[in-house]
Amino acid sequence: MTAAGEGFTAADDGLHPVSGNFYETETFWFSFFVPERNIGAWVYVSARQNAGTTSGGLWLWDHTGSAPWEVPFFEGFSHLKPPRYENGVLTSPTGATITVVEPAMEYTLRYDDRDRITADLHFRGLERPVPLRSGSPPYPVASHYDQTGHVTGTVVLDGEHIDVDCYAMRDRSWGPRTERGYHRVGYTWLADPQLSLLTYSAPTDDSDDIHSGYVRRGRDVVAVRGGHRKVGRHPQRGWIDSLDVTAVDENGTEITVTGRARSRLILPGSTNICINTLLEFDVDGRTVYGEDQDVWPIKEFRLLARTV
Repeated sequence: MTAAGEGFTAADDGLHPVSGNFYETETFWFSFFVPERNIGAWVYVSARQNAGTTSGGLWLWDHTGSAPWEVPFFEGFSHLKPPRYENGVLTSPTGATITVVEPAMEYTLRYDDRDRITADLHFRGLERPVPLRSGSPPYPVASHYDQTGHVTGTVVLDGEHIDVDCYAMRDRSWGPRTERGYHRVGYTWLADPQLSLLTYSAPTDDSDDIHSGYVRRGRDVVAVRGGHRKVGRHPQRGWIDSLDVTAVDENGTEITVTGRARSRLILPGSTNICINTLLEFDVDGRTVYGEDQDVWPIKEFRLLARTV
């Protein structure tokens, strides 16, 4: 799989033609971190061309809080005008501007909320975009690509300059996506110049079964075929405090990493929540940062929070 992602073309950096499905959705996601300050952040754009709307924004969290109203910055829109894509530049009414420098590999990212925050960032991919295996959850009927990269730049929040220099994940997806019917999903990744690891997992009684993902070692990218994600949860809040991941790639090579939570954000959806956790992983004695997205239907997490 050393040539992973060859299916992602320059045209895939822009908006795609849509079917007649009202729920056609196109997403642009970039994460970034400042680990020494326990800061995690997302810039997210979700366009529904048939509905004529854009949602998303920028959220930035640290160890001082986990709810949207507690974190240093949270701005999430749900019903803005459609974005524009012209000459390699996506301009979103959320405040995000994504510019293609090199198709599939290099981008500049700017966010301006007109009030408290600006972000000027540069993303350079560590591997070409890797497709989610066809038919795999959570997007079995959509096109979905993941990619880790080196993110550098500056955020200015309430006048304070915050330097960014990290290895983080972005993704791209397009296809039908509704706001009902979410199931539990574990989306765990970590990255540095030597290694990228991404796993998708589904819950079981003892630990979560990994069903897809990929691992990059140097320049070689290999699909993940299985493994387990074992979660240590907070005894009162139910969110992730620790994480053990063992993944097996298509060559039969096993990798085991252990992570501890540094900070988190509870991101609410219509019928689900996504708890985004910044994690510090131990990889054979080396510290590598990453994130876990712990997705739950709200009704199920409500029951979990009552029993832990």
